[in-house]
Amino acid sequence: MDTMKKLKKDLQAVSKEIKTITKKLERLLKSAIYGEKKAPAKKKAAARRKTAVKKKAPATETAFHAVVTLISRSKKGVNTSQIKANTGFNDKKIANIIFKAKNKGLIKSITKGLYKKA
Repeated sequence: MDTMKKLKKDLQAVSKEIKTITKKLERLLKSAIYGEKKAPAKKKAAARRKTAVKKKAPATETAFHAVVTLISRSKKGVNTSQIKANTGFNDKKIANIIFKAKNKGLIKSITKGLYKKA
């Protein structure tokens, strides 16, 4: 039993040394390829930070907003086929939007598949 534990520790130590040697070799290869310049990975990381700071342009109308306004304009209510015809969205997208709008309390179900402003 003791020999197994010792063997396990020795294998872990060898594995750790192999990893450190591999990292050193990778650094040497990068320096040989790129010379004295810094590795390009660091430049890419800096470039990513700069692009993440940029702000997005505001969207004019979201899909959620389009469906909710369509439903809220109707006095009698709107069914899913009418929503699909007016927006062009697929059934899954409409179902997801309706689910979210119902949870937020913006719309309510009159019957199955027929929705009205809450």
